[in-house]
Amino acid sequence: MTRQSKIVITSGVAALVIIIGAAIGFSLSSAKKNASPTTTTTTSTTTSTTSSTTTVPPTTAPAGTPLPSGFEPESATFVSSTVGFVLGISNCAGSPCLTIARTQDGGKTWLAIPAPNVPLAQGPLLTTNSSAVSRIRFVNILDGYLYGPSLYSTHDGGTTWHKVTLSGAPNSYGINSLETNGTTTYLIAGNPNTALPGADLLYSSPATQDAFTQLAQPAFSPGWLPRVVTNPYGTLVAVNDNKGDLYYQATGTTQWTHLNPNCLNGIPTNPAVALASPVTGSSDPQIILACGGDAGAGTQEKTIVKSGNLTTFTTTSGQPPLGGILGAIASPDGNTIAVTASSGATFLYLSTNGGATWKTVISSATFGGAPIHDLGFTTNTQGFAIEGNATNAGLVSSNFIMTHNGGVTWQQVTF
Repeated sequence: MTRQSKIVITSGVAALVIIIGAAIGFSLSSAKKNASPTTTTTTSTTTSTTSSTTTVPPTTAPAGTPLPSGFEPESATFVSSTVGFVLGISNCAGSPCLTIARTQDGGKTWLAIPAPNVPLAQGPLLTTNSSAVSRIRFVNILDGYLYGPSLYSTHDGGTTWHKVTLSGAPNSYGINSLETNGTTTYLIAGNPNTALPGADLLYSSPATQDAFTQLAQPAFSPGWLPRVVTNPYGTLVAVNDNKGDLYYQATGTTQWTHLNPNCLNGIPTNPAVALASPVTGSSDPQIILACGGDAGAGTQEKTIVKSGNLTTFTTTSGQPPLGGILGAIASPDGNTIAVTASSGATFLYLSTNGGATWKTVISSATFGGAPIHDLGFTTNTQGFAIEGNATNAGLVSSNFIMTHNGGVTWQQVTF
């Protein structure tokens, strides 16, 4: 679903920093917590807080319990090369239940941690249930978020979850995009259930608190479903318009800079953007933008443009194959670039030389061309993604996949 909406951000200025696909590592800890193995849900105590509430977390995270049967993954996030979380749905005492799986050994073994008693959706725009969630992001082993369209936070590793209310946002609004860089969390709230124009609102909060403040407005142009992207060096809001407009803010500043890469001379239909580590001698992140051209018969021209100085955008000498409609992009260092696409099949394309040449590393019709999403890299070699969507507990309609060689090969993770 696409939606044309204008971002309106009216009050308050906060320090901005956001993280993209993979997060920053923090010290790890765990604590003993008793629970029965597979017949009991992993539902935590859930309370409501406002966006001005500060939560004082404990120093340990729950130990975890065996995963319930039939776990199907929907969303993933890693906070280091060893600690990661996957959101999905399971069979709990004969009924479907929201489930969060946590690993502390890089994906080799998984345990369940408590989750709020709310429904699972397949993306913020794919539900009419305002209480549902579809995406997971963690800052460290203690502080995390579930969103899309509802918003819940935990600051004790999932032992308790709190529904967060945003000051100034209409009750009909949901969370369409949320990312964190380990210090600050950013989100974009909007109306998730309509294709009519609306006003999207940008908020930020310290990552260890639920203190979301509406941010001052850069001059965003109208577009479809703006996204926030971040890493420790800076933050981008990408406006999905016909120019690939970007708005950038360096870490520790309040000034937004309008960047217009103007990829494909104004005809991209669904651009995707990633931030990578700076080039040598720079303190600004690299920007890697994938622009999708006119699509037809399950194919689409995909153009990759890059900038290492926030000023000059250069089209890479090679481009990903035509197969599939552009989905996501991720890059840890500007050299390794992964791009996803889908149509009748699911594709993942990879360049290991900055976009000069490309190869197809995944071409699968397993889920009827379902998209790959939550694509990210934890290190230059370790990456992860979700293929497909969790439609029902025990019904194999999605896979969690990981790479340990920079995206050259990917393996399905068994929970």
